[in-house]
Amino acid sequence: MAGCASAPQTYDLRPAPASAHVSRGSISVDIPTAAPPLDTDLIVVREAGDLLSRLPDARWADRLTLLVQSRTIETFENAGLLRQLRSSGDTPSYRLMLGLRRFDIDAPNRVAQVEISAQVVSSSGQVSAAKIFTSSEPLGEIAGPQAAQALDRAFGHILPRLVAWAAAAG
Repeated sequence: MAGCASAPQTYDLRPAPASAHVSRGSISVDIPTAAPPLDTDLIVVREAGDLLSRLPDARWADRLTLLVQSRTIETFENAGLLRQLRSSGDTPSYRLMLGLRRFDIDAPNRVAQVEISAQVVSSSGQVSAAKIFTSSEPLGEIAGPQAAQALDRAFGHILPRLVAWAAAAG
């Protein structure tokens, strides 16, 4: 066994508890847009000089964009808005379009950074609301469990605000 490489640890994101007012229309949650390397299963580390690397021996359980979409939908469900959600095959009144701007470990400052742009777009294609959500979490050690948990906490701070905002805008 001496020559065998160990498999990377896999980490997941959690949905958040949320409350929101029932919106007038139905909404669907699109797969977020993200530039590489955020549209992968890599846990990204931003080094000094904005150089990007990956957290060694750690990865997300799926592509980050798919995890964010899934946990956003679950948070809508947690807010009691299941009846307003539509699958991608149905025609919703509104679409929630997300863009992952930051979802990384800022190594020089030892902080997990999450920044997500959100737009609520009507079925006619008009942007009815837009907002940028940011959150950060301090990080003691830049290692798999600590880094993934800090990113999960930062994302968890955004989810309830995002769902309440999107439900009110829809």
